[in-house]
Amino acid sequence: MSHRRKIGDDRRLRRTYRATRHSCISGVYYDRRKYRLIRFYQGKRAKYLRRCSNKKVRRTKETYQRGQYRKVFDYWWRLW
Repeated sequence: MSHRRKIGDDRRLRRTYRATRHSCISGVYYDRRKYRLIRFYQGKRAKYLRRCSNKKVRRTKETYQRGQYRKVFDYWWRLW
């Protein structure tokens, strides 16, 4: 990994941290033991729920405009 790539990655992590640090669903957190920012990953449950929601959307007989397919099964609130 080059130095320029690492600088860009750190910049993106800091920007995400500043945008989400006071919300209950954060994308990046600061680890005091390692003294650095670490990206927060959802894990296997999010992947499973995303697959279930995609299956429900595919099996409906309606066609959706733009982002309306998200209203069929909202897996985001089942993560918490």
